[in-house]
Amino acid sequence: MSKFLSFYKKYGIFALLVILTVTFSLASPDQFFTTVTLVNIMKQASIVGVVSCGVTILLIMGEIDLSVAARMGFITIISARMLNAGIPVGVVVVAAVAMGALTGLLNAVASQLLQTSVFVITMATMYMWTGITYLINGATSLYGFPDSFKMISQYKIFGAVPSIILIFAVCAVITSILLSKTYMGRHIYAIGGNREAAYLAGISVKSTSVYAHLIAGAFIGIGAIILMSRTMTAQASTTGGTYAFDCITACVLGGVLLGGGQGKMHQAVLGVLVINVLFNGMTILGVNDYLQTVLKGALLVLAIALEVIQRRAGDAEMSRATAA
Repeated sequence: MSKFLSFYKKYGIFALLVILTVTFSLASPDQFFTTVTLVNIMKQASIVGVVSCGVTILLIMGEIDLSVAARMGFITIISARMLNAGIPVGVVVVAAVAMGALTGLLNAVASQLLQTSVFVITMATMYMWTGITYLINGATSLYGFPDSFKMISQYKIFGAVPSIILIFAVCAVITSILLSKTYMGRHIYAIGGNREAAYLAGISVKSTSVYAHLIAGAFIGIGAIILMSRTMTAQASTTGGTYAFDCITACVLGGVLLGGGQGKMHQAVLGVLVINVLFNGMTILGVNDYLQTVLKGALLVLAIALEVIQRRAGDAEMSRATAA
């Protein structure tokens, strides 16, 4: 078992990605293994991937944000109304990122003032932002955005690579550098590993949490913009969807621990790719949508089970080392 866990921790998610890609390519070579399909998978993965950058930061810090999808819905509706009012695209983009950051700040501050977990606070704000979005716009679709807004996600770099994929890549690199090369990143890992010990070591847990939620919120704002730019619509009933669930599943499947303290950005990226390859492949093969939903839940349970096994194995090794 220890050998399997060691292999899975190092190569498991990459091996799973290769297996899924090969399987679907053999099952439907004319539909799956084509440039169009693979590019579409990357486009879809980019939206979840950008938002997962923020989710990864929070998970490593030991916090779970359930309000991601609701905030994306709110940001897209407000941004769509701004675009339809003739406000310049650049201003709308900056406003969307600011809204994401400020709503993240609200979650962090409310959690600290009420001295309760972010999980509970975001459960409440999830309903708040959903209700506010419906009050503002109902279930009406908004569209008719300028062509320049469409180019945010659909411009072809060097005539081949859609800009939405480049945005995802840049966000992932920035997050990776933040986590691995900065003092803030080290503090995030320390807080996720042991919050009390981090505080006793002199780390400002409260301010680090605030900054982490601000950054994660900014990624949500970027995700909302590229989602709107790709679909060129905004609707409260569908915008955001299950993005919180999808991001958490992808991150945990990739190896980012729910309990905090462990995980890398590249693991989250691989998890995002696995999720999108799996469900695009099943859609091409005509697998029932409800069964796909069941499989999403099963994947998260599997990822949590592997995390628990890894933690227990780590605790056992530590106990043996201490006894020796």
